[in-house]
Amino acid sequence: MSYWSLYFLAKVGMHFSGQIAFQWVWNLLFAAVLVWPLETVVWRRVRLALALPAAVVLLYRESFLPTPERVLSQLGALKGFSAEYMLELVLRVVQPSDVLLLAAVVLGYWVLAQRIRFSSIAVLAIVSVPTAALWQSGGAANPVSVAHPATGVTGVAGSMAVPADPASQLQAFYAAESQRKLVLSAGGQPPPFDVIVLNVCSLGWDDMDFVGMREHPFLQRFDVVFDQFNTAASYSGPGLIRLMQGTCGQVPQKAMYGGLDPQCYSFPSLEKIGYRTTGLLNHDGVFDNFGQFVEQYGGMAGKIQDNRQAPVHMSSFDGTPIYNDHALLSQWWKDRQTQSSQPVALYYNTISLHDGNRVPGLASRSSVDTYKPRLTQLLADFDKFLNELESTGRPVVVMLVPEHGAGLRGDKLQISGMREIPGPRITLVPVGIKIIGGQRPSTGQGPLRIDQPMSFFGLFTLLNDLMGNSPFAENARPLSARVQGLPTTPLVSENEDVVVIGNQAQGYQLRSGNGAWIPYRQ
Repeated sequence: MSYWSLYFLAKVGMHFSGQIAFQWVWNLLFAAVLVWPLETVVWRRVRLALALPAAVVLLYRESFLPTPERVLSQLGALKGFSAEYMLELVLRVVQPSDVLLLAAVVLGYWVLAQRIRFSSIAVLAIVSVPTAALWQSGGAANPVSVAHPATGVTGVAGSMAVPADPASQLQAFYAAESQRKLVLSAGGQPPPFDVIVLNVCSLGWDDMDFVGMREHPFLQRFDVVFDQFNTAASYSGPGLIRLMQGTCGQVPQKAMYGGLDPQCYSFPSLEKIGYRTTGLLNHDGVFDNFGQFVEQYGGMAGKIQDNRQAPVHMSSFDGTPIYNDHALLSQWWKDRQTQSSQPVALYYNTISLHDGNRVPGLASRSSVDTYKPRLTQLLADFDKFLNELESTGRPVVVMLVPEHGAGLRGDKLQISGMREIPGPRITLVPVGIKIIGGQRPSTGQGPLRIDQPMSFFGLFTLLNDLMGNSPFAENARPLSARVQGLPTTPLVSENEDVVVIGNQAQGYQLRSGNGAWIPYRQ
């Protein structure tokens, strides 16, 4: 098989390191075709011409890259990327060190091939994949916690007879989530505070760890911080929709785009109890039709405010302007002071941390290198905004809710900035709630940290409790009592093609398309 043996050996190594899902039957058949002796040069050339594209297709099917259909559907979005950003992505994939390593491996293989028959070793390596799987199948699968639909109490297989295989676990999860519905209520009274949702693109706990900012002072200003909040999405559109449908349980991604109970839409539900809802973005909302998503799936048609009077502080990956966060929020709050007493619910979206942004004045053009200074600036802008809110004394509840993480660190299956696999490094994000106004004294003890798996349903459950039992009342229940028994949700994340389930203690499982479930090792 000549150098084809190296192809098979490399893929077996990638399989056992968790980088691809090796399809041993197809590889064994492919190896049999390649090893079959052909007498004439013409037929050997024909076989080579057919084998090269077949090898590429087979490897692509085994990888966790997007399906061809997914790639074709995103071509329009890719056309919007600037040439500079495209070059940055290429350099993340192809590193000079990787090229040198590949050359060294090929050279070493060529030297050893003079003395060793690698074709036999390659066949044995292929057969080792099903052999290892058969050996490991004797172990029991780990159960995945499933939240009880009524009480939100989590349990393992013993309490709810959770099936052992991941496919059945996923089915049971969605069956339980379909029973969750939350009716927002202010107890028949006008809502006691404004609501401001700060929806941040590309901010995950792992990103904050990566740049050494996990314990940033800004987060210490919040009253409640969720350490295991899962947005269940790795892209902005789905992340937005899951937030906007947060008053119901989590549904499969394909079910998010229509046919849901109107009660599931959070901002229209806030309108029903007396809020005036409005939207504000720090970008034009054109890329990937994000602005249309806010209007269509957020129930905010015609409610997105004009942002073009704010100063521009950086440019996006497609060259469009990104407006200054503090300037936008500060001006909105000044305008709010001149309006009626009717409570307002603001949805604010910022892409200041998005991959590919270019910041004037920074020496590096790498968006990975500029992430930390951009995050520092964003948190400083939010910090100043909180100061302005506190200076007025007006009752406000601020909710920091990222869409998803940036994936700065990358993992074995995807490069830095790639978010095709919705793993926990991308979908676990810092979510916080800050209660402002009403002469509430500060405890000075930092936020309550919720170290339980949470979703938007749990977040809106807490907001609903605050609206129905005002935190500004004289004998208001303490937050420590309010967060007890919040409905938890085990980690199930997905995009168009990939589903990830599990937890850190028991491990994560991944399924791509209609393929088999495999362990997901980051």
